[in-house]
Amino acid sequence: SLFDSTMAMDGDDSYSVTSGSVRTSRTFRSKVTVSKSMSVSPRKSVPKNIGKPVSKLRPKKPLISNINDSVLMVSQMLANKRGSASLVIGIDGSLAGILTDTDVTRRLVAKDLDAGRTNVSKVMTANPTVVSMSDSAMDALSTMVENHFRHLPVVDDNGAVVGVLDIAKCLNDAIRKLEKAEDKNSDATEDAVKQMAALQGAGGHQAAMLTQLLGPLMAQAFGNKSSPTLRSLLAGKPATIVTPTTNLRDTAVAMAEDRKAALIVDNGELVGIFGFKDMMSRAVAKELPLEHTPIESVMTPNPEAVSPDMTVIEALQVLHDNKFLNLPVCEDDGRVCGLVGVMDLIYGCGGAEGWRSLFDSTMAMGSDDGSETGSVYSATSKRSVRSTRTKARSVVPMKSTSEKPVSKLRPKKPLISNINDSV
Repeated sequence: SLFDSTMAMDGDDSYSVTSGSVRTSRTFRSKVTVSKSMSVSPRKSVPKNIGKPVSKLRPKKPLISNINDSVLMVSQMLANKRGSASLVIGIDGSLAGILTDTDVTRRLVAKDLDAGRTNVSKVMTANPTVVSMSDSAMDALSTMVENHFRHLPVVDDNGAVVGVLDIAKCLNDAIRKLEKAEDKNSDATEDAVKQMAALQGAGGHQAAMLTQLLGPLMAQAFGNKSSPTLRSLLAGKPATIVTPTTNLRDTAVAMAEDRKAALIVDNGELVGIFGFKDMMSRAVAKELPLEHTPIESVMTPNPEAVSPDMTVIEALQVLHDNKFLNLPVCEDDGRVCGLVGVMDLIYGCGGAEGWRSLFDSTMAMGSDDGSETGSVYSATSKRSVRSTRTKARSVVPMKSTSEKPVSKLRPKKPLISNINDSV
């Protein structure tokens, strides 16, 4: 529902390749063709259905690698382009598989294989499910949620590889459209929003804002049930916890076993986080000695953590605002509860049917230009990871005019520092 509503906001079906989305297969193939034809051999595909097409989801431009490349080559390519997945093309030009940062950790590092000597075909996911640009967007999203796919290759009607869907990008796009549509809400809609706030189990100023964006759609999609808390999502699930001196190889084994990013804890305190993309780009791509490199030398130190009593709605907004893929969850006294990722939030609060309804609603909301920046507004609740740096924000009063507002200039998300910080 969320995706479907926002897809209907789009007023233009053509997208620029330079903006990270697909324009036409002809334009794309002229850049990446490794043979005369990039047609895809028969493989699993999402069944076609009537509705908005996959093109409405604005697939990302794919990062292509060759079946004969080493894992090291592909990892370095992805690290240079800040990607997390590569579509692997066979010697005949057809789609042979997909290699993700998770595959590199689970099937290479954790199994003590040499990245420079291991062919990408040994660790990739072969013959992946694909979706056509003209297939139903809702069917594609349902397939991703039901199967826990973060990435889904996209082909055109001729079978040529033209893009890749990323569930995190789809979610960010949907929330961004909700934010843009917020100013257009009628008084009646605002009254409905207030009624839905109680249904979502959120409280305070931040919760009111978040619920205004996501609450009504989530309540409708999930049968007017309260938004679950992170504590309930983490109940009974393992957390990948290592010490700062744990080497990268052992860390990879733990991450592969739990299929979770690693939380680095020292004397009961969270001091770092290390994800699958970090393992690929910071360790494998740089050819670090995995047995002798402690995790503390490559981890992201002092990550932001959220309360286990935060609702899924709030957590989704935090992920969106900060472009995070994972959120560490800690009690008020600092005890580590675990970690939730974007797929945990999507799957843990309703499964495919609820999210189908949510995306369906947001795809109906109007045009979007695909900006990578989020809203510049934030709340002051202590639950917000963005409120830890400042207590208040003021703006210079300007005379009211009939000109377009500053928001039309699409301000960038600010990078915040403290007055007492060193240069």
